[in-house]
Amino acid sequence: MALTDAQVAQAADILADTFKARTTIDGLPPECSPANAAEAVQVQVAMLERLGLDAAGYKAGFTNPPMLEKAGPDGPMAGVMFRDFTVASGGSLQRADVGTGALIEAEVSFRMGADLPARDGGYSDDEVIAAVDSAIIGIEVAVPRMNDPLGQPMVHLAADNGAAMGFVAGPDIPDWQNRDLKTLDIELLFDGEVVSEGMPLPARCDEIWSLVWIVNHFSARGIGIKAGDYMTTGAAAAPKPIGNTKDVVARYAGIGDVGFSITG
Repeated sequence: MALTDAQVAQAADILADTFKARTTIDGLPPECSPANAAEAVQVQVAMLERLGLDAAGYKAGFTNPPMLEKAGPDGPMAGVMFRDFTVASGGSLQRADVGTGALIEAEVSFRMGADLPARDGGYSDDEVIAAVDSAIIGIEVAVPRMNDPLGQPMVHLAADNGAAMGFVAGPDIPDWQNRDLKTLDIELLFDGEVVSEGMPLPARCDEIWSLVWIVNHFSARGIGIKAGDYMTTGAAAAPKPIGNTKDVVARYAGIGDVGFSITG
């Protein structure tokens, strides 16, 4: 049986209150837990309405082949990255906002250069690519509201805004249209020490496919993409919890670094 409006509201209230308090929960109660992707979107929409935060861009998760297989018909998942927690490389985020459980994900991302208003039928690959200003190197700062996020059902994470919160925008990727973005060598460093490296090729997502999926997912929800929005496509290196790290850097061979610091 589908979630009722009251059950959607209950789940959204729990997640929004947890977000505002910067706390975590073990999971959603069974009586208001989404059972599929459609119900997860309902909860996410209601949660976002309660938060009332401006979007700086959008993320996809569960986009690489192993995660897509795990998610099955309910994957991938999407979320909104908030302007209040989006910074340019070299910027900082507050410890009180991200906590110690934030997952740091080095990703291939995009900055849009033209609007793609919501429309019936969505957009083709060529239309989406034509609207891109540039591919960039980026870091998603995912802040789950649930403990043991990778042990949660995927639809619960999707309801939780895909664990999206912050984003760090790095330099452009030169000649990105003519590069195989899946083969970029990546190192993730916490306080100068390498903690993660780029996933092997079979486990890397198809960034263009992911980008187009994000655009059309939100278009189907009546949400258009705007010039200047950031789109991030899924972890290209194994995500790592930030813990008490103060300085985060993702190093992309032949391109450069993107990084931020944690203050407070």
